[in-house]
Amino acid sequence: MRFLDSWVTPAKTAACLTLLVGLSAGLGLNMRTVEPNISPFAAEDESQGACSTPSGSLPGTVEASGLETATGGDIVPVRFVGDPYPSLHSVAVDPENNKVVMTDSNRGGLLVYDRAAGTPLDSSAVSEPLTQVRGPATGMMFVAGVASDPRNHELFAVNNDIGDRMEVFPSDAEGNTKPKRILFVPHGSWGVALNPKREEVAITVEHANTVVVYRRNASLGDAPLRVLHGSNTGLQDPHGISFDEAHNEISVANHGNWAPLTRAESLQGELKGGKFDLPSITTYAGDANEDQAATRKIQGKHTELNWPMGIALDPVHDEIAVASYGNDSILIFQRDAQGDVTPVRTIGGSRTGIAGPMGVSIDAKNDEIWVTNYREHSAAVFARTARGNVAPKRVLRNAPSGSPAVGFGNPGAVAYDSKRDQILVPN
Repeated sequence: MRFLDSWVTPAKTAACLTLLVGLSAGLGLNMRTVEPNISPFAAEDESQGACSTPSGSLPGTVEASGLETATGGDIVPVRFVGDPYPSLHSVAVDPENNKVVMTDSNRGGLLVYDRAAGTPLDSSAVSEPLTQVRGPATGMMFVAGVASDPRNHELFAVNNDIGDRMEVFPSDAEGNTKPKRILFVPHGSWGVALNPKREEVAITVEHANTVVVYRRNASLGDAPLRVLHGSNTGLQDPHGISFDEAHNEISVANHGNWAPLTRAESLQGELKGGKFDLPSITTYAGDANEDQAATRKIQGKHTELNWPMGIALDPVHDEIAVASYGNDSILIFQRDAQGDVTPVRTIGGSRTGIAGPMGVSIDAKNDEIWVTNYREHSAAVFARTARGNVAPKRVLRNAPSGSPAVGFGNPGAVAYDSKRDQILVPN
């Protein structure tokens, strides 16, 4: 292993810190070391000298104080705002093995539950996972999309905004374990879908309005097989994605906002700026590539789409379910629907327990729909044919009932509003 800086090993760090502490003692300084941040994926490199440092930088973090009045060091915060419980993001059901896997974007991990887990909506019982994968060795950070591959006994997890990689774990992985393999993916990757028939994995990329398709077992810096991108594709901040093996199609949920990220994009024919369109579900040929247009599109006021996130295909009943985050609902459409169509069914309302749905997965074998609630510590399970303001069959809670969900989603800055005495945290 090596540190995130990539140029020093733990053995070298120990030697360097011993030297530095010795020097500090001679100078009358009080020095204390802070544990460096270790990357689990870097290979050890002994080619550098024991204390060689690029550009005069020091390995790890070293704090020095020579004055009694100086403050610093490992100081405990006066207070902190954080969520000690998982924030359930995406979900994938494995009915063949009676398991369901969910991503935890708050603490960077995977949670695997028994498919039958959960209690009635009015129960406050917490469901314990069968296994969980979490820790620095996993490499997971702000983990978003997840896919389950029962045939190859693997779990796929995509890091969104930070990490820029996809980790693949054995389906029985547990604890702070290294992934089976990793794949470096574009910045802003979100959703992931598998096509076992084609032995492919497809990933949506939010900011670049792109879908990248790789070999299922691609790793490290392998190039994608295909890149779907361009003004004709209709990809606009894509999130959820699903593969339809039977009809050889890919469907994508789009938020509707688009902006050119390169000069070439902004000068296609005429100067182009960003734009906001209505959310949509776009469907493409399974081998779509480059600037290829969608074969059909669901878009319009009647669709009720509002920040569509995860998307799931029911190949048995020819339906598509979408987690509509903006209006706390699950929208179900006919697979081949297009245009400004009304959902064939909608699940939403005060009795459903749906709050900020991020992920959705259809279990056609057991006639159930799973929904992850990002604004609450829960996942709800409904009958596949549920509609309207109905109570779920059961609810899976991962925190005591009533535990507040802070809702941080990769916070990147902080500001203080002195007039209102508020802390502002953009995500």
